[in-house]
Amino acid sequence: MIAPVRPGPQVEAVRFLAFVGMCGAAALACHHAVPVHADFECQASARDTTRPPARAANEALSAAQRDALVAEARARRAAWRALGITDYHIRVAVGCFCPWPQEPRILDVRDGKAVALLDTLERPAGKLREPWAPNTVEGLFDYIEQAARSADVVGVRYDPCLGYPTEIRGDQKLGRFDDWFWVKATDLTPRR
Repeated sequence: MIAPVRPGPQVEAVRFLAFVGMCGAAALACHHAVPVHADFECQASARDTTRPPARAANEALSAAQRDALVAEARARRAAWRALGITDYHIRVAVGCFCPWPQEPRILDVRDGKAVALLDTLERPAGKLREPWAPNTVEGLFDYIEQAARSADVVGVRYDPCLGYPTEIRGDQKLGRFDDWFWVKATDLTPRR
């Protein structure tokens, strides 16, 4: 009769490592996919290369500057649409001469439309409302085009990687008090 052979410590170690490997593979199979924004890493510098045109504080936009603002916004909008990002979170802060609250909020955007307003800890922050709700990326591009046609002074900055507007500043009518405005839209996080 042949006596049963008990596996040695090396065989047990191999079995243990195989078991750990199978558990790791199962865990990876159940793990959520990498967020979409990982696909959009860019090699751009930390700041946008496009800066608002320099002009005297008492000088309104010329027709050529207005046209350039609109043309750039349209080109960047086309590039944004080509990325296909329609579901995302974006942090928005708005300020003006008016009594609106200026603290930032996060817009939850699905299929390009704002569906929820969150505080900066991503807890519900009430109903969608002014001044935050209109500021989806498409809404920001609309705002630039509107301001370029009507405001005396407009300056825009764009995200160096995704190309969406991150800051819009302006003065509706030079020489008039209390008609300045600004919008900051940052930390855009695409969602699946």
